[in-house]
Amino acid sequence: MIKNILTLSIILLIISCSNNNNQTNTNAIKTQTNETKTNELIQTEELNNNDTKNDSYYTSKNIEWISHHYYMKNDEGDFFSVYLNDRWPDYINSDSELIPNYEKIKAAFNYKNLNDVNQFYDKNSILDITNNKIYAEAENGDSIESTYSNISSFKMTSKSLNSSSKEINTSLSLKATVYNYVYSDVSETNEYGSASTFSYKDTIFLLIPDDTNKLEVYDKISFDINEDFNLNNIKRNENLEFEDKKGSISKLFENYMSDLYNEWLTNSAYSYESSKSINITYFNDKTISIRRTSTLYLGGAHGVYNNYNLVYSLETGEKIEVTNLIKDFDDGELKSTMVSKLLSIDNRTEEDYLVPLDEITLADTSFYIYDDGMHFVWPIYSITAYVLGETEIVFDFEEIKPFIKDEYSYILK
Repeated sequence: MIKNILTLSIILLIISCSNNNNQTNTNAIKTQTNETKTNELIQTEELNNNDTKNDSYYTSKNIEWISHHYYMKNDEGDFFSVYLNDRWPDYINSDSELIPNYEKIKAAFNYKNLNDVNQFYDKNSILDITNNKIYAEAENGDSIESTYSNISSFKMTSKSLNSSSKEINTSLSLKATVYNYVYSDVSETNEYGSASTFSYKDTIFLLIPDDTNKLEVYDKISFDINEDFNLNNIKRNENLEFEDKKGSISKLFENYMSDLYNEWLTNSAYSYESSKSINITYFNDKTISIRRTSTLYLGGAHGVYNNYNLVYSLETGEKIEVTNLIKDFDDGELKSTMVSKLLSIDNRTEEDYLVPLDEITLADTSFYIYDDGMHFVWPIYSITAYVLGETEIVFDFEEIKPFIKDEYSYILK
């Protein structure tokens, strides 16, 4: 009997020591894991379970999602943009802007035959993959419908034009996969009850070719568009989208923002808010025009934004710089027409420009192609005060044709 009691006591002692050791090991693992997550800037694994806040602190969070973008034109020249798994920014409720609506679509139609009237569809939208359906409404009640498996044909019902439903079939299309990443954090409140924010939003925009024959050209364009990231080591999968092995795409974003985030952590007295996006503004069978937009706020009265336009050949992947496009920036007729257009913007005068008009040159612009011609854009601060924003003028195709180098004449067709 005594022997049994002694044996049982020894067993209980061993179990107790084992539990203590296991608890110690578990705590050590948890501590190590938490330190690793901090180093990697991943402080939230489940957004819905950790979206908590109080008067002094917001939990930092990172969000990732993929959007599929479709760009189409019909034989009449109408331009369509449809974005699946996306959302409009919500400027009223800043928290909601960080969270995508995963079963949402938005679409923008530009009708050439309606004096370039833009129509946006993003209300009551449905992305129903199971039933192969997408649907969205505009503010005025117009609606569009399509099948998810074939987004090249639309059924459009226009209440604003009092017309019955009609089919819209597109003859030219481009597809892109957009990888989105958002990271946000809010500092602890200071002695005055205020806190600063860190907000980083970025995008990798990947053009998707119809077949592998175009892959080299499309990669050349995509890699140049996303110049902040080294995409060379990321392979495409069977759908010609990026194969995100071991979170390689997330790491690209995290590596890029790490210095910015660490600098903010060191001095979080001031907010840091950065947002970037990429989109196609126009295309034809030989040319693609892309706008890369960025905004930056570091405190003060206002932030800074920059819209930079990029034009590429869809046949060679060449980026067409304005400095290579124009024959002679000092051409007298070109300069005279440019100055006339600058002074016609909202009745501006010479005093509205920061430099003499004869010193302004198209060489300092970025440009994009649109149905009405070639648009040249000077960024903020370059030739006008911030309050006037960007400066943009347009040459129709016949106007600009004499000043374009012969090898780029295909842009105008």
